Amino acid sequence: MTDHFPEYVDPFALALSGRTIEQTLPLDNFERVTELLLDKSGSVDIKVVFGVDEAAVIYLEGVVSADVQLPCQRCMEPMSTPISSSFVMGLVRNEDDFSSLPESYEPLLVDDKNFSLLAFIEDELILAVPVVVTHPIDECSASRYLQDSNVIEEEKKRNPFQILEQLKR
Repeated sequence: MTDHFPEYVDPFALALSGRTIEQTLPLDNFERVTELLLDKSGSVDIKVVFGVDEAAVIYLEGVVSADVQLPCQRCMEPMSTPISSSFVMGLVRNEDDFSSLPESYEPLLVDDKNFSLLAFIEDELILAVPVVVTHPIDECSASRYLQDSNVIEEEKKRNPFQILEQLKR
């Protein structure tokens, strides 16, 4: 699927050897991410560090980032949006070990030596995609419609019972 990037790894072995994986991959390698985007072109910068801390916690730490094209939710035009995710995961073999992790680690259940690093990175990218993005109001082609809606809002603020004040006299 990718050149020279390990799709499946043994994270425990990599942690014991203190391995770092740093690479840039094409965005279209991440099919589930590209389903959310307008354009599949671009790249994903990946840096993942495997290690063991002073408390003997096996961890996976890193950053993934990309510049993606999402639709502005006002005008539906393409919008360049940087996404990034930083993570510090404590690797555990079963759910009973979750409570033994220090609070600085998010637990990551790894039950075998075939951990899909690519799928994990893809999950992190999906979580980093914002739900709603919009151009700044002065750059958005839909801003003229927003100005018209301000007039409607002012009309809505009028009190329909205001005429009763005059009848009361």
